[in-house]
Amino acid sequence: MMLAALCVAMFMLNSTVSAQGRGDQVEAKIEKAEKIYEKSVGDPAKNKKTDFVKMDEAKAIIEQVINSGYGDDYPEALWVAANIMEAYYKKDAENQSMNTACEYGYKFITYAIKIDSLISLHPEMNDADKKSIREQYSNMALSPIVSCLQKAQELSGSFSQADLALGKKYSEVVIYALEESSLFSGFKHESKPEWILYAKAFRAQCMAGLNDSKAEDVEASCRQLFGTKFESLAYGLLINYFRDRNKQKYDETLAYAAEHSTGEEAPMYAYMNIQNLLMNGRKEECIRQIDKFLAKFGDNDQTVSAYLIKGQIYFEDKKFDMAENVFNIAARKYPNDERAITMPAKCAWVRAQSSNLQSDREHAINLFKQLEAKFPNNPDYWGEPLYILYEKNQQPQLRDKYKKYSGLK
Repeated sequence: MMLAALCVAMFMLNSTVSAQGRGDQVEAKIEKAEKIYEKSVGDPAKNKKTDFVKMDEAKAIIEQVINSGYGDDYPEALWVAANIMEAYYKKDAENQSMNTACEYGYKFITYAIKIDSLISLHPEMNDADKKSIREQYSNMALSPIVSCLQKAQELSGSFSQADLALGKKYSEVVIYALEESSLFSGFKHESKPEWILYAKAFRAQCMAGLNDSKAEDVEASCRQLFGTKFESLAYGLLINYFRDRNKQKYDETLAYAAEHSTGEEAPMYAYMNIQNLLMNGRKEECIRQIDKFLAKFGDNDQTVSAYLIKGQIYFEDKKFDMAENVFNIAARKYPNDERAITMPAKCAWVRAQSSNLQSDREHAINLFKQLEAKFPNNPDYWGEPLYILYEKNQQPQLRDKYKKYSGLK
């Protein structure tokens, strides 16, 4: 603390104010706040506890100075403010009052960063002293950094706009302190890159949920997570963000996620892209993506649906042979899936209705009879189609066996 005070005194020698009268008033307020702080702050060596009733007055005075914009002109104000905020942060953190503790911690970090930036510019201070002061403030800021990071994580999952704004603020101060400012430039802890990454993830979550976020800022914050363990989170945030805001961006993001995702959600994004292509009427590209999907992911929760979409595209284009072939593959691979096992027969039935050929009707009858033999207790699979097909074939004796499934009395 003595070293910091010496540093501040040296700053003061170089400070200038445009109006001497106003400057005297500001200096008087800073001096008053500092004296109150020195008298009220605790001293463990003397078993003296901090008198926060007295310190409240110092806090009010110094915050008035800072909020009036005099912090940069009077570095000592920053020093007094930083020490006061640290005292309040410690008190509330010890009492588990983390909402207020984080706010005091946030203020301390911002003051510490400003002090450090002024130290870096000071022409008369040697590098050893600058390093010593930087280490002092970075050590003091470490606990508030962790508290802000934890609070940002908590707030990032909220639906409240106020919470999300606060989470964004806390995550951004962590990122700025650890990555962009020089305050932690000498901090080599192994968790530093991880903290920065988590802060960026929480910031992206908060920004994606804030109504007043700019689209380009949301996208930029999410793209910083590409190639990290949070890339699937980033894809999901962007996909949901653009879904109802920008169709082109939604399509592009979904296609990018389908192509580049490597996590456990990769099959989901690839399948979502397939569905989106189908909805957009891009049938050829949809089939290409289905083939890539099947080759890349094999069996998963969406595989049978991918086969059925591919078959459906051929079916709608009246490419019945190709459609039935795909449906047959799905039926063999997924014999317990109701959609898969019934589609070959349904496809053959529609083909028979379209062509009105006896041979096509016989083929459809054969497939429905197979379903009847395999699932005798599930007439929904085969009952009405067989009635209609035998009716078309003018086979009343066979037709009447299935009349009860036709809806006719």
